[in-house]
Order: sequence, then structure tokens, then C-alpha cells
Amino acid sequence: MKRVFVLLLISMFSFSLYSQTGDETAELILTSAKRGGYLPSLYTKYYKVKAWSAKQSKPVPLENEVWTLSNFQTAMDVSTKKPIDWGVNGDRFVVINIVPDNNNRPYNVKDDIAGTKNNLTFTLDLYEYDGKFVKTISKWGYLLGSGYYGVVYVQQGVYPTFLSNVPVEKGGTLSYKVYDGAVNQLSNLVAEDEMKVTLMEKKVNLPDDIPMQLSCNFAPKPVFDEAKTSLLEKMKGESPFMQAKYYQSDVYDAGKMDFPKPNQRWSFWNMFIASDITNRCPIDWGPNGDRYVQFDLEFETKRNYSALEDDLYNTGKRFLFPLRLYESDGRFVKTISSFGNFFGFGEGSFVFMQDARNEIASFFTKLPVVIDKPFSYRVDKRTVTKISELLFFKPA
Repeated sequence: MKRVFVLLLISMFSFSLYSQTGDETAELILTSAKRGGYLPSLYTKYYKVKAWSAKQSKPVPLENEVWTLSNFQTAMDVSTKKPIDWGVNGDRFVVINIVPDNNNRPYNVKDDIAGTKNNLTFTLDLYEYDGKFVKTISKWGYLLGSGYYGVVYVQQGVYPTFLSNVPVEKGGTLSYKVYDGAVNQLSNLVAEDEMKVTLMEKKVNLPDDIPMQLSCNFAPKPVFDEAKTSLLEKMKGESPFMQAKYYQSDVYDAGKMDFPKPNQRWSFWNMFIASDITNRCPIDWGPNGDRYVQFDLEFETKRNYSALEDDLYNTGKRFLFPLRLYESDGRFVKTISSFGNFFGFGEGSFVFMQDARNEIASFFTKLPVVIDKPFSYRVDKRTVTKISELLFFKPA
């Protein structure tokens, strides 16, 4: 009976699929792949400092092997056979996009879920800093060596271009663990069960969200009334914690094993590229990679369990500590997280749970950290409940 039921489900799925037109199925597959969220590089802006031509230790790496890229040089543009034109101010960026492939390109994305002939390929598109489209650099290409450090996009089978999540230098070398040797199957981009439901129901149930990192939608800096602003500036001026600036080498996403305990080491199973909870994308460190994040201070306007009590300034109020992103010259860019919880103070380091959802644990430190490797440090204090415990904490 069980076997009959399984065969019935397969028959229903097959009938539903073949009853659709080819164009309809192709559109469903393309939309699902774009919204799947499995490949962060589809949503990330890569500026000049994060895009490099590179020599590969082997043409196509294997899954879970260590791959080496070397001799980083200026990224090329296959459409002109010249270096990419990053604009007058050098602040343009490139983005990977996914499109239909009707020409059976090398390493294209094949439908390994439903077995249709709707193949996909990747383009590389160039944009102005404000998000205005400039041109398509590469009309087709494939992705190799996807990992926490970045991914290689091969422009039309000619120019391997390393799109990096970490700072690299011209002429340098980088080795990292590969998670997907070649992104050439639909299951690399969307969950199999979701794709099957999409084809049966003839609609995509994944949200149509454009990540804010791509939209260039910079929120205005918050404005407070004069009296409150004066007090907040005084508090920040007296606090080493509020004055600390953290650059991309100082902030990481942390895979925590548990919550910290005083006078013990706190372990993390891996350290990742720092991300932004507002869009689930890597933090946008800007065209020169020199933006920084800094904690701000504001009055609690409604009951929030992340707020800390004032035990210093006799305001009788509670305060929140949003995390904001700034240009190197101090200009406000956006708010990364509007509030959160702090844990594990020790060795000048701590964890900030963005928006207190326990989804993104951001680790702040000046200690040496290696991406994709375990990490631990000694904790002095598990958490804080009053502003004095935070304001007087001195980052390493």
C-alpha cells in the first residue's frame, strides 16, 4: 500500500509538471533560484577591492577540499578585454545575476530536481554606486569554489574572477575550504522540496525581497531633541565602549556552541563573514573596504527587554544600543541592528546578538581570528544589565 501511495505522488507530480507550458516552468525555476537564498554571492555587491583576476591551483576544485588562489591582479572585463571600468570615483560595483541558458553553456545550472531541460547560467553586471545599471560585463559564466572566503566567477569561460568576502592584496595568495566545487545544479540554489511544491502549485512561495545591500537604500541618521542629544553626547564622550570603532577585520559572525560562563573559555565552532540582520547579507564595507561600525546610544521609547537600566546619570530611563555603519570619514550609512543583547565580556571581546533574535551572533574583537576556523577566549562576565557595565567596558 505504501509503495502504491508513493507511486501515486510521483504520478501526480509528473502530470502537474508536464501540464505546464515550457515557458511557465522555466519562469518558475528561474524565480525560485533567484529567491532561494542559498547563494549569498547573488545578493552581494563586489567593489574593486573585492574583485580580482586570479590564478587557480586547479581548474575546478572538489567539494570540501582546500583550494588556493594566487597572483591577484586587476579584474578584467570579458566584453572589452580590458580591466573593469570602476567609474570616475572608483565606487562602481558588480553583482552576480542568474538568467536562462538556452545554449548549453559549460558548467551551467541543470535541473537535477524535476529533470526538465530548463538550464540557467550566471551573468556579471556592473552598477553605479547609487544602484543605476551600467552594463553586463559577462553574458554567461559559471561559479567555482564557493566558500566563506568568496567565489570564483569565470567570465564566459575566459576570465576567472575571484569575488572575495575578505580583504586580499594585489599579488597575494589565499587558500580556503570549498563547499561547492561548481555551482551547476538547481539543488545548489533552492531546496528540493520547495521546488517540487512550486512546480505542482504553479507558483513560487518564496518572498520577493530585494536585499537592502543591493538597493542602496541608506536610511537617514536618527534625530533626537536638543536636551536628549546633549545628554547622549555626554554619555558617549565619557565611554570607551561607545568610542570604539570596528572595521571588517574586527567583526565576525560566530557559530556559538552555548552561552558563556564567567571565568571560563567560550568556544565558537566557526567564525564567519560578518552579516547584517536587516538583509541577511554580508555587511557592506564600501568601495574602499574602509567603512566601520560603531554602537550608538538612544532612549528606550517602548518596553524592550534588551534595554539597560541607567545607574549613572539619574535619568530613571532605560537605553538601547543600536549598531550603525559609517563611512571612513564619519558619515552615516545605515543602521545594521536597531537593538540587541550583549554576552561574553572578556579579553576586550564580546558578542552582540543583533536585534536580540538569536539569529545573528556578531563577535567583536581585536584578537586574531581566522575565518572558517574554531575560536575561543576567556570570559569575565556573562552579560550586562546596567549601562555602567557596558559604557566602561574597554575593547581590546
